Amino acid sequence: MHDKQSILIVDDSKKSIDVLMQLLQEYNLVPVTNGETAIDIATKEEDIDLILLNTMMPKMDGFEICRRLKENPKTVHIPVIFLSTKNKESDIQKAFEAGGVDYIANPFNPNELLSRVTTHLKLRAYEKDLETRVKDEIQKNRVKEQMIFQQSKQAALGELLMHITHQWKQPLISLSSINNLNREKFESNSSVSQSDYLKSIKRSEDIIMFMEETIETFKKFYKPSTDNKEFLITESVIDILTIIEGTFYFDNIKIYIISHEKEPIFGNANEFSQVIFSILNNSREIFKQRESFSPEIRIEIDNKKITIRDNGGGIHDESLENIFLPTLNANNSLGVGLYLAKVLVEKNSGVITATNSEDGAVFTIEFLTWID
Repeated sequence: MHDKQSILIVDDSKKSIDVLMQLLQEYNLVPVTNGETAIDIATKEEDIDLILLNTMMPKMDGFEICRRLKENPKTVHIPVIFLSTKNKESDIQKAFEAGGVDYIANPFNPNELLSRVTTHLKLRAYEKDLETRVKDEIQKNRVKEQMIFQQSKQAALGELLMHITHQWKQPLISLSSINNLNREKFESNSSVSQSDYLKSIKRSEDIIMFMEETIETFKKFYKPSTDNKEFLITESVIDILTIIEGTFYFDNIKIYIISHEKEPIFGNANEFSQVIFSILNNSREIFKQRESFSPEIRIEIDNKKITIRDNGGGIHDESLENIFLPTLNANNSLGVGLYLAKVLVEKNSGVITATNSEDGAVFTIEFLTWID
């Protein structure tokens, strides 16, 4: 990088170059005498801030040089000032149509040339500063988005663990009861028939099998997957309910499913499950916040469409427009989960919408093909 701004001078006249070199000596100057060299330097040298270009050049005139510079993404932003002995209106118009930012008739007034060069270099400096700021903001937004995704994953993991805890609560109580009953019988020297003992073992095995199935469903849900396959929306919803039913039962939330699905769809079942999980958890959070009476969720499934309704009172008007934006609440879940749901749906060429009914919120997902 140069401390001074750089000017590329393109002129086939050594006398003209010497005059410009003397007049603009406070800048970093790069003189060339033909168009091909000028284009090559402008393309490779990142520090060119301005080009002074003579219209009358051998082999390739200034207009063609400028057009080629403006067609190249690497040089399109470099301002070009034409210098020419021609002063016809048609020549000036041709220069601006080629992409020039200014046109100075030769012989020129030195003060006028210096003034115009200074103005365009200032504009270029402002433009480059703006480009740097935009790049910085884009990078900051990328980092922010990555942080949001990480927070969302952590929140989802915490909620899944909570659901597993509720799901295991009753089975663990049952196992404890079986063990305590057998212990009491043995300690009291009460006779335990082989049949009763086998029944208690069988009951314990059934409970443990149920807990293992819950963990397998949990692992299948949380394990990242990019595999596409045929699956039924209804089965994915039932898998999610297997994880969350303990918590929803504990919170007295009833869930009803109506399915008219006839054919499987092809796509990423894992990502679809995450979307459904986020929507259902959002409804549960709303029920708890508003202490809803007789909370209910109704799920309607048709081919390529699923609608989830709750009776939690709906989404506030001021929040409806921004419901899928990444906002965090105290437990880092509400808002982030719906943001992630929208990202996953749109990533897979789907559309998710949120509206209000008389009783509560309505989330609808529609897609033609669920693709990764």
